Amino acid sequence: MERPSSNKFRPQEDEGPRYDMEVVVDAMDEGSGAGGGVANFFSGYALFKGEKLPFDAIAYGRIGGQNVSPILKDETVKRLSELGIDIEAFTGQLQRRLVEGEITVQTPEGAVPPGLDH
Repeated sequence: MERPSSNKFRPQEDEGPRYDMEVVVDAMDEGSGAGGGVANFFSGYALFKGEKLPFDAIAYGRIGGQNVSPILKDETVKRLSELGIDIEAFTGQLQRRLVEGEITVQTPEGAVPPGLDH
């Protein structure tokens, strides 16, 4: 199913093949940079076809909105290649899920979830 563009003047882009994945974030830093943290580094995995495919990512942004840049681990790139997966399309869909918050955040037992630590 294609997603409608939020900008009616921008043509719909073909994202290539669609990959059904669940995205889990399992480690996150406290933020870095001036002004209370401009960027956050975190790691997690995409659950795809029953396999955990690890990634690291950096989330940043203020002016112009938020963005997330996922970096696939070497082992993930290797496994996706073995499966014949379009790595660019997979990474783009992973990025979209991270930006749009379509994720599960796992916190260590006893830890307070982000945003509830006030």
